[in-house]
Amino acid sequence: MKILAKYKTTYKLTNIAKSIQYLWDKLWSPIYKRAMKYCGKGVYLRPMTSDIKGLENLSIGEGSSIPKGSTIYCTKATLTIGKKVIFGPNPTIITGDHRINIIGKYMIDVSDEEKLPENDLPVVIEDDVWVGANVTILKGVTIGRGSVIAAGAVVTKSCKPYSIIGGVPAKLIKMRFTPEQIIEHEKQLKNNN
Repeated sequence: MKILAKYKTTYKLTNIAKSIQYLWDKLWSPIYKRAMKYCGKGVYLRPMTSDIKGLENLSIGEGSSIPKGSTIYCTKATLTIGKKVIFGPNPTIITGDHRINIIGKYMIDVSDEEKLPENDLPVVIEDDVWVGANVTILKGVTIGRGSVIAAGAVVTKSCKPYSIIGGVPAKLIKMRFTPEQIIEHEKQLKNNN
């Protein structure tokens, strides 16, 4: 009986903590959205349970969803997320890296002014993309519209529209549709909007 009572108390405290997180997200979400370069209508965002840096370089299209546990670092380069993009839990997107080739200087001490142009490159995630759980997307990548990124993938190279990619590093697994199906799919999407 004591174990059951302890479990009920823990369960109640967990639910209270989740409710508080949700309320904090509701409070802070509009502030984060206004600080972004662009934020479309109907964007779902969990800023208090995520780590988001560089809002002035972040654009998110209409109806996209950024889940809790997201890590988004926009360095000097931009991150553009299209419309109707969905993410699984814990995505990581980083638009830059550190300069590592300065002799006599710790990497952490290299300033933004000392970085090379190739150290910070934009990331573009086009419309209607599904990014699975625990995916990492690195600088300079464009994910084509309608693509699916398998859970756990590390995306270091761009992919064509309607690709299904996965792995470490991510590679093409197969195309989502045939060329004829892509034409029909896009035609129906256009007619429905």
